[in-house]
Amino acid sequence: MLRMSRGFSTIGAAALLSLMLLLATATSASAWTRGNVWVNFASTNCAGGSVVGIYWSVDNFSTGPAGGDWGDNVIYPSVRVGSGAYNTLSYQLYCKKWGFYTYRSIAGQKSLSPYKSGLSYTFYY
Repeated sequence: MLRMSRGFSTIGAAALLSLMLLLATATSASAWTRGNVWVNFASTNCAGGSVVGIYWSVDNFSTGPAGGDWGDNVIYPSVRVGSGAYNTLSYQLYCKKWGFYTYRSIAGQKSLSPYKSGLSYTFYY
């Protein structure tokens, strides 16, 4: 009987050690993947005007066209998506006022933490 309990305790200790090693080497819960989100900049970002162009980048993860994204107030950047996803969107808007007069707005940054691809964000200021 003594041998049986020793054998059982050795097996139990080995199982416990295996479980501890598995937990120590498991991947973290902050796994993210690449996805895209819609980002809308409201006209309130342009004092008395409307957004007609956007220069943007997301950290060192993705960047808009070198010449800017023109024609509307919407971009569809590639971002980190999922658990632990954190993105900083840096941007500068081009605004249109009084016909063809355009001007640059103040540069800004917004934080994005999307849980899935395809979400939409609207920034009013």
